[in-house]
Amino acid sequence: MRKKQQETRELYILLLRTQSLLSRVIHIATKEQYTHVSIGLAGDCTQFYSFARRYTRLPLPAGFVHESIETGMMAKCKDAPCALYRLTVPTRSYYAIRRKCKKMLPIQERFQYSVLGTFLCFFGIAYKRRNKYFCSQFVAETLNEVGVLELTKPPELYHPVDFIELPEMQLCYEGTLGGLEKHRFCLA
Repeated sequence: MRKKQQETRELYILLLRTQSLLSRVIHIATKEQYTHVSIGLAGDCTQFYSFARRYTRLPLPAGFVHESIETGMMAKCKDAPCALYRLTVPTRSYYAIRRKCKKMLPIQERFQYSVLGTFLCFFGIAYKRRNKYFCSQFVAETLNEVGVLELTKPPELYHPVDFIELPEMQLCYEGTLGGLEKHRFCLA
């Protein structure tokens, strides 16, 4: 008897480094190529979920956001270096992530950006507070919750560049956000 092939879906991990003050500080402190990470569920690679600023002009308040390369901070940073990775996941995991993000959107004001968590992560100190996350913590925890990623350390210690090291990740694009916007339909 043959084992049934498990159905899969694609999700996307977008890494980038804008010229925002926080991004520049993180880049200077860590010397890492990318300072932000988001999860994308759409094949056209335009919509992503993460923890970031809520308003383009203001770094705070920040929290859970639905980001787009066509609007907001990403649209203002066309020259920002980025890398887009594809991750093939079981269909049930894909839909679990989708449900989680859709459930969080209407109550997104309850979720805040963990400035202190970001700072402590730099020093290797895992610090978790209810409903407070920074981008890479959210992505790591979300992928772990649905069984896609087996964590090698607490989600509070993940940096955006840690996702590059995952063997399951397939590089789809590396360049600028502006270039991604132009080539996104070739990626799906």
